[in-house]
Amino acid sequence: MERGSYMMITPGMSVRGVDGTIGNVAEVVADTGVDVFRGIVVTHGLLSPKRVMIAADDIVSVDEREVDVRLSKDEFDHLTPETE
Repeated sequence: MERGSYMMITPGMSVRGVDGTIGNVAEVVADTGVDVFRGIVVTHGLLSPKRVMIAADDIVSVDEREVDVRLSKDEFDHLTPETE
């Protein structure tokens, strides 16, 4: 991650890809006991929201409002949704 810390990420934050907003943070996936950040689960869509894991390696930066990732909307759409 170029800027920020995963500890700044909270559910509800906007997630922005290289070509626009792709969703919102639903969950931060980390093992805080050993300080290992795995990524975030992002929700996208209103009627039947899709939940997708974005790996920590794909996160570029974090600020108080948003998480920037190195994925395009199309790349995000092709990630495998999580099953709940």
